[in-house]
Amino acid sequence: MGLALPAFFAGLLAGRFVPMMAAAVTAGAPLRQMLAYRSRCECPPRRRDWLPVVWWLRNRGRCPRCGSTVEVTYPLAEMVTAGVFAGTAYFVGPAWSLPAFFWFATVTVVVGLVDLGHRLIPNRILLPGTAIGLLLLLGGAALDERLGDVPEAVASGAGYFALLLIPALLTGGAIGMGDVKLAFLLGLFAGYGGWEVTLLAGMGAFVLAGAVVVLLLVFRVVARNDHIPFGPFMVLAAWIAIARDLAVLVGTG
Repeated sequence: MGLALPAFFAGLLAGRFVPMMAAAVTAGAPLRQMLAYRSRCECPPRRRDWLPVVWWLRNRGRCPRCGSTVEVTYPLAEMVTAGVFAGTAYFVGPAWSLPAFFWFATVTVVVGLVDLGHRLIPNRILLPGTAIGLLLLLGGAALDERLGDVPEAVASGAGYFALLLIPALLTGGAIGMGDVKLAFLLGLFAGYGGWEVTLLAGMGAFVLAGAVVVLLLVFRVVARNDHIPFGPFMVLAAWIAIARDLAVLVGTG
């Protein structure tokens, strides 16, 4: 619990930038301009407007200067990122690989948010995010004396990639190439705990997606031909599989 609380607040701060990054990416703007996408308006923020969650609640979801609506996506992204950071710190613990998992959490939140809202997984986030994640994981594994686990992690990522590549080529878009590339990142970090964790993450993604799609069809929220983004289910299933694996280690430690 000692690391979880400071990690929660660190996640709140990181989450303040997550929706801005997502908005900049979907608008096709350079990431260095992401501060311009803190809301729908272009009003310059006050210092207190940078306080995570509080800024949105205090202003009742509106810009205090022009009154334009600020989407609830912003505080929700902050809370989700904070929760994932806290869970990551609790399960991973004081390991050198912890920064790599924080990075993984941030990248997957951004990717999941963009895919959920815009049905796309941006290469501008995913590709450098995967490369940096691999380097951080290598450094953490070296310091934790777990370099021997990295080849299995890379092989697991490659296996998950290959597993989705086949249906992506056969289904004509039901599973996109963005999902295939995301699979490598998810499989890499899940596979750091063993290939079985990656297998669970992959199976869980299809189970979660199938269950949600059936419910949406039953309640007529979507139609048969509607496209449901698969990326968020992949991310959620990977988080669950990794947390389950690390929870066993925490319980036996």
